[in-house]
Amino acid sequence: MKSIEKNMKINFAVTCIIATLACKVSAKCFATEFGYPCCTKKVDPVELNEDGVWGYENGKKCGIERNRNPFRHSKHPWNNFNEKRGNIYNMNKWKNYMDTMQKLVIDYIPEGIDERSDDVVYPEVIKTTYFSNTTQTERKVDIVLPVNYKENKKYPVFYYLHGIFVDPDYMLQEELGTLPIYGNLLHQKLAREMLIVIPDQYAPLKGHEFPPELNQDYYDGYDNFINDLVNDLMPFIANNFRIRTGREHTAIGGFSFGGRNSLYIGYVRSDLFGYVGALSPAPGVTPGVDQWSNHKGLLSENELVAKIPPIVTFISGGTNDPAVGTFPRQYSEILTRNHQEHVYLSIPGGEHDPFSNKVGFLNFVMSLFGNLKHIKEDSESDSESDSE
Repeated sequence: MKSIEKNMKINFAVTCIIATLACKVSAKCFATEFGYPCCTKKVDPVELNEDGVWGYENGKKCGIERNRNPFRHSKHPWNNFNEKRGNIYNMNKWKNYMDTMQKLVIDYIPEGIDERSDDVVYPEVIKTTYFSNTTQTERKVDIVLPVNYKENKKYPVFYYLHGIFVDPDYMLQEELGTLPIYGNLLHQKLAREMLIVIPDQYAPLKGHEFPPELNQDYYDGYDNFINDLVNDLMPFIANNFRIRTGREHTAIGGFSFGGRNSLYIGYVRSDLFGYVGALSPAPGVTPGVDQWSNHKGLLSENELVAKIPPIVTFISGGTNDPAVGTFPRQYSEILTRNHQEHVYLSIPGGEHDPFSNKVGFLNFVMSLFGNLKHIKEDSESDSESDSE
């Protein structure tokens, strides 16, 4: 009896402490003055203004701390770009970056870029698993390491999503060019060193697994991938590899259904992903009908808006694609109506095939992690040399 009474007292005391802390947090939440909640956990700061330092939690803006010196932003400690405190999103830093990409995109495969060469060392692939609390299962993931990967160096991460009915290994087939293209770009110094993480996109809740068919019951398992990605896979990668964190160092892209989910996740979680690539994206981000299904849409057309503008949003699609038809162009038109800056590449004669995948992959990888600034400087230097 005494033990029960003691436990009751302890529980009551803990409850009182939690309630007191909650009241203090609520009372001190400066953000409510401006119509926002305060962040309930540690998040990366993405905005600094005269009112305070702001972040995003579960896709919604929240306050981190009040700016107590609003007229001296440059001296505010959160205004420094460093990984220990997080990166503040600086719009001016990436101004005109997508304009540069628009000028540099190509709608073809340069000769040899998608083939292996004897004088080039290609990336290593690690095939492993991680436990997902979201699905309550052990899940496959393939991780492409850059050539000469060093465990004491930090790397940005590109999450590369496969299409429907396949698994991570599918994206490593030679005909899709993932390893040859990335390896050749690295060799020619046309891409940044990065980890390419290829997960299993089908992530149904336990007890909600369905046969692979083109219907909403099966699509639900893909729609749930966002929760596995954010809550399970990304922490696994961060805990097992040395990576650079923050949206400036994190990309998401994919082909077909992977392109669909990349566009959706990249815009809903624009606090996590700075680069978004939708290669021949399938329908379903917004409501639509194709030859197989009536897609309910994960967002309405008006909701396809990133709360933090992506550094790159890239959409590509073939003009003769029998699988996704004109949906890539339709997504581009929706983004245009919503005043969302992006790059759209129409691939002449492209179908829903390895060629279209490779063209999209090539352009997107070359754009990642500020690489186009380096390519533009080199091309301008070459042009000056040619004119002399």
